[in-house]
Amino acid sequence: MDTQPIHTERHGSSVGNSTSHDQPTSKWLSSVNDSNVHAPARHVPAQLLKHQAGVPEDHVLVRDHGSEHDVAFSDDAVMDLADGNVFFTVPRCDYRPKGKATAPAKRAFFVDDRPAITLRPDQTGHTLRELFGLADDVSLFRDYQSPQDEPIGPNTLVRFADGPVFYSRPAGGAHPGETKIIVNGREKIVPGKKLTYAQAVRLAYDPVDPETIYTVTYKKGPPANPQGSMVEGDTVKLECGMIFNVTATRKS
Repeated sequence: MDTQPIHTERHGSSVGNSTSHDQPTSKWLSSVNDSNVHAPARHVPAQLLKHQAGVPEDHVLVRDHGSEHDVAFSDDAVMDLADGNVFFTVPRCDYRPKGKATAPAKRAFFVDDRPAITLRPDQTGHTLRELFGLADDVSLFRDYQSPQDEPIGPNTLVRFADGPVFYSRPAGGAHPGETKIIVNGREKIVPGKKLTYAQAVRLAYDPVDPETIYTVTYKKGPPANPQGSMVEGDTVKLECGMIFNVTATRKS
């Protein structure tokens, strides 16, 4: 274990949680002594995580690197959970610093509140499904603190720093709170009753090519928007059976 410098910078509840200005805040979970512990943000004081996990005051929170040089935190240290969200605790009187950590920290992804621990911070939708034993046709979503959750296709790049909390839905019909739509002739189930331009593009082309221009049109929508087109930044209301067509044109 190695003592972690006390961070003086304090972060708001949304700092570091969003990958871009147009994405909602991601949810964060950590594993403390093999128990799931909710965190209000990506950056949290060690003391807060200890309280949520029911850790005694006289114990030290330690980030698990799977080596003898794990990282211990002072109670007032501000931790970045993207650097590793798997912890254990030891009595303060038993703590002995053992040098700087050299091994990568463990990271826990969560699907349906079930953790899977890995050393790989970046996955794909396919490898994440493999990690949890899910078939590729199972619908997978990154869980945001918003109705606009992110659909994760098999080829989607999944960055741990963007949020480790996901949920799955069986292949087939929509569940309450979800909407069945058609994208480029294929049936898709999405959370909520709204869809952004970026989500429509990801549903049709995964991964998205930054050198490509995507045109989105739709029809059979609700009375508020029965048909039309979308550009970057647009959001439309959804209707069951709504049809989207997404075409790609390579930039010249």
